[in-house]
Amino acid sequence: MTSHIVIPGQIIATNNQEEESFLRGHGTYLENVESYDDENNDYYDGGKSSSSSNILVTTTAASASATESSFMENDIANKSGQGYEDATVSSTRQDQHLIASTTGTVMRTNKLVQVIQPNSLYSPQTGDPIIGRIVSISSSKWNVSMSLNSNTLPASLPLTGINLPDGMQRMRTSADALSMREVLKEGDVISAEVRMVQGQGVGGGGNIVLHARSVRCGKLENGCFVMVPSWLIARMKKHFVVLGNEGEEGFDGVRVEVLLGCNGGIWIQRAMMELEDMAESGSVILEKVQKIRSDHANRNTTLEERTVIARVRNAIEALKMVYCRITPENILMVMKATVECGCSSVMDMLRPEVVLQITKCTRRQT
Repeated sequence: MTSHIVIPGQIIATNNQEEESFLRGHGTYLENVESYDDENNDYYDGGKSSSSSNILVTTTAASASATESSFMENDIANKSGQGYEDATVSSTRQDQHLIASTTGTVMRTNKLVQVIQPNSLYSPQTGDPIIGRIVSISSSKWNVSMSLNSNTLPASLPLTGINLPDGMQRMRTSADALSMREVLKEGDVISAEVRMVQGQGVGGGGNIVLHARSVRCGKLENGCFVMVPSWLIARMKKHFVVLGNEGEEGFDGVRVEVLLGCNGGIWIQRAMMELEDMAESGSVILEKVQKIRSDHANRNTTLEERTVIARVRNAIEALKMVYCRITPENILMVMKATVECGCSSVMDMLRPEVVLQITKCTRRQT
């Protein structure tokens, strides 16, 4: 059912037995409709169309109950001395229609049916990679902003959810809590994963707990941070990709790493191939990881690398301007189109006429 798109007023499900009813989720409402069955199998739903093409979920109990009721009334009519031809079978049943109240995609979890809007707020799930910014430090945790909306509550990154600078696996002490600002301070951009969501409500509200213990997680330096709406980034198998490999145009031989966060945060930096090889092999040495990150932060970015990073950043901004899904494939197509149209200047990529031209390849041709 996740592939169905509905509009307001469209019937999503129908049923007439309480034990088989669907639970109403966000973006839906219930409506009770009386239905009449006669010998011509006519169906009346209060003026609403209920064709099978408009109903996404149906229950077979309704038809079975109507058939059983029809046979029982026929039997009563025959026993009372009336012929089968003269018997008029008529019954009334109460149906419940689950109707969409907004435009979006139908999502079903067991009996719970809800409609997810395409431009809804980010709803975190366990394991989601995110790119955020440290906004404050409280008792034994960092508060991380994950969206452009200032009204949303920040996520929390506890002191126990990160690797210590010395690389030792030990209990956190009060001295570690006092030196938290030496590890991460306000304004730092980090990559982390969602560990759990406590008390999630409407619009993804709730206490979000993060952790940054994997190779890909930690403080991000020497790169470019871009924030886009979260619904432009779909959940994929790999959110950390390396672009600029052989055969990919528009990178001038420079390999860059793009980190796509499910919350809409995107980080672009020079590729750390040693970290890539370590992550693929599975043999992770914490001290070596910290050394690679430190060398990356201390090494100056060349002019060619800055140009390619800026070009990738503008390619993402162009996709954002035309409301196109931001995926590695779409970024590569926009970079290739930039070379083909002869747009050599990075600043010219965000001109309205150029944006339409370089993003034309991402739109389906009819």
